[in-house]
Amino acid sequence: MTTLPAKCGWPDYILRDFSFADFPRGARVLDLGFGSGDQLRELIASGCRAVGVDFDHGLARAGRGAGLTACQAAAEALPFASGVFDGVVCKVVFPYTDEARAVAELARVLRPGGTALVSFHGLGYSLRYLLTGRHWRRRLYAARVIANTLFYSVTGRRLPGFWGDTIYQSERRLRRYYRQTALECRPTPAPRFLGAPVFIYHTLRKRE
Repeated sequence: MTTLPAKCGWPDYILRDFSFADFPRGARVLDLGFGSGDQLRELIASGCRAVGVDFDHGLARAGRGAGLTACQAAAEALPFASGVFDGVVCKVVFPYTDEARAVAELARVLRPGGTALVSFHGLGYSLRYLLTGRHWRRRLYAARVIANTLFYSVTGRRLPGFWGDTIYQSERRLRRYYRQTALECRPTPAPRFLGAPVFIYHTLRKRE
């Protein structure tokens, strides 16, 4: 069973019993934003035919150099045919994407009846940084994420430059995207900070 690593510094908010490798042997699974490749390796070890994609050219090269099936691409423009994956795994990638397009691409490459296991940053992630961050840089990061997300929620656009690189996700926006892309959502309750979700965990199924 895989969990988000404790070294992220948020151990009280991580669901350690949420598995990102809950797929049958032989399933064709996409690891969207595979990063260091640890999750991709676990999927392969569990018998999945797993493929990784990451926006970072260096990580994609490193993955291929380590013998993984991996490529470079943006979450908003995946280089795969429609309906080719039985499953998709995506850990905290959406804060750095165009949410609506990324959800649409995830749904497009997932076959009808397929499952996606996805985690996101919620408002509580930024609130905790803003109110408990030990360094001003972390508090500034949290402030600009909150400001950018509020602007995005109202206008559908991000703030320019430095202020607009990251947003947190909300259940309301995500569910709107799911309705538009034939995805059914089963949320998993997770710890909150000041009543706001820190990490959001969704199990998604594409309607047949």
